[in-house]
Formats: sequence, structure tokens, C-alpha cells
Amino acid sequence: MEFVQTVLVQIEASKIDEASRPGGLLTELYEHTSYLQRQPGFQDMRVTRSINPEGNVLLVVETRWRDDTSLVDYETREPNVMSIVNKHQDLIVPDSLQVLDMEALGTEAGPERAAEEARQRLILPLVMPVGVLAFALLVIYGLSRIYLELPNSVATGLAAGIAVGLLAISWFVASHPAITAWQIGSIAVVAVAALLGGAIFAVVQDDRGEPAPAVSGPDASPTPTGSPAPPPATNVLEVAMVPTLAFDTGEIVFPANTEVTVRADNRDGVLTHNWALYESREAAESEGPSAAIALTEICPAPCVGEVTFTSPPPGEYFFRCDVHPTQMMGTV
Repeated sequence: MEFVQTVLVQIEASKIDEASRPGGLLTELYEHTSYLQRQPGFQDMRVTRSINPEGNVLLVVETRWRDDTSLVDYETREPNVMSIVNKHQDLIVPDSLQVLDMEALGTEAGPERAAEEARQRLILPLVMPVGVLAFALLVIYGLSRIYLELPNSVATGLAAGIAVGLLAISWFVASHPAITAWQIGSIAVVAVAALLGGAIFAVVQDDRGEPAPAVSGPDASPTPTGSPAPPPATNVLEVAMVPTLAFDTGEIVFPANTEVTVRADNRDGVLTHNWALYESREAAESEGPSAAIALTEICPAPCVGEVTFTSPPPGEYFFRCDVHPTQMMGTV
């Protein structure tokens, strides 16, 4: 079932060439097609004219719509065919304009339209589930990385904003049953852009919000990031931060009461990390970096931080990343 708007108007025969020139009535009608193709429910547009060699020329502009709501919405907004015709009063015969809204009965789609509908019926059931699944995985992965980098207060606000955005999108889709492909594409583009923007913000926010803590251990003397390796005679221990949010080992062993150097190699994407040694987990959680026996500077990957210090007496100690204390930890 289709709904058809037919606009009939007569043009003076002497002015038909003027109507066909750039900026003329016929040219504007043809250019109007690109606007119509973006309207919900639009199906087709045809412009025909009489071929009588004398007298006035009858121009017939026919637009076809999937439902009457789409047709009414089009008629009540500009630009539309009537508004374009009315701009050219100097070309048309007075009182010759007629507008008919009709319902097509028993029409059959042409071969091209039937083929297009068949493709849509075949492709959409296959593409839509795959596309929705891929988009959902992208959103879940992206948001998980963002939430890990943000403070609790910021993460809560972001989650609330996303919930409001989902409600707004759901309202828009529910209130526009004839939503078009370009509108769906626009929603997807905005969502991906917001996700990428949030990821960039998370990285920048993390870099700005994590100043390097001061070293408070009595014998600790951190070496700036990227400094040369210590002489071979010193006990050097290698620790690496690897994707995602992990040390490459959960246990480190070095001699007691000895000068040692710990080299913390951050290979975890672009995330910021450090290595910090504490007497116990309780001391780390209650007092933070001020209670550290030794620690490297916080730096974004890729980077290498070093700290040289005199190791404590024999016993079991606790190390962690001060930026991600609940995810990256181990024992010495």
C-alpha cells in the first residue's frame, strides 16, 4: 500500500524553456529529489509533462510514500513540491495549481524496487545482529578501559550520562517508527565518537591527576625515568608492567641489607604505573606512598623507572602499583 501526492500545474508554453534553465522550476524539482530521499517513508518521485506542441504545458509531479503519516509530515513542512511551485508564479498559469492526495490500490513494485526490497529482507536479518554484537563488544571493552582509569566520582557521572543517553536514543527510536538508515548511522557515529572521546579524556585525566609521589624511604634515591642502567656490580632486579594492569611476576626475591636497584619497565599500552615497596599491605593502604620503603616515579608507557635503595632486613614485604593498588600487587 502506498500514498501518493500528485501536484498538477500548467506552464505557459512560451516559458517552458525558462523553467528548464538552472534555477528554474524543473531544475529545482529535480534537485528536490535529494532532499526527499532523506525523508522518512519516501518511496519515489516522478515528474512528467504533456507533449502537446501548442497551448499550455501540463506539469505533473508525483511523490509516493510508504504511509499517510509520512506524507502529511512532508506536506506540512517546507520545502515541498507546492512551495517550490509557488516560488515560480511568473511561469505558471493562474489558478491552474491542483494538489491531490490519494491512496494507491493494487500497485506492484517495479523490478528495481522489488530487487531492492528483496536485498533488504535478506541482508538486514544477517547484518543487524552481527553489527549490534560488534558494537556492543566495542562499547563494553571501551567503557571497561575508561572506568579503570577514572576516579570513582568521575566514573559514576560518566555512567549516569551514558544511561541518560541510552534513554534518549530509545525515546527517539520509539517515537520515530519510520526511522531511516542515515538516522541510524548518525546515532552510531555519535556513539562511537563519544566513546573515543571518553577514552582520550580518561587517559588525559589520569596523566594530569596522578602527580609523582615524593620518595620517603631513608635510603631511597629514585633515578629519573629513562636514566642509564646502574653499574653491573649492583644487584639489579627487573620488574615489568604488562597488559592489562599486571606485573609480570607476583613474587620478587633479593638479598637483605644490600644495595639493590629495581628497574620497572612499563609496557602496558599507554597506561601509567609505578613500582612501590612497603613493609605490609596494611601500611600501603593506610598511609599510601608516604610509607613506601622505595618507589619509582609514575610514568605512562612505554617508560622505565628505576630506584636504588638498601633492602630491608630479612622478611616478607609487599609491593604494588600506586596508580592501580587493587589490581597490581605482589610480595618480596
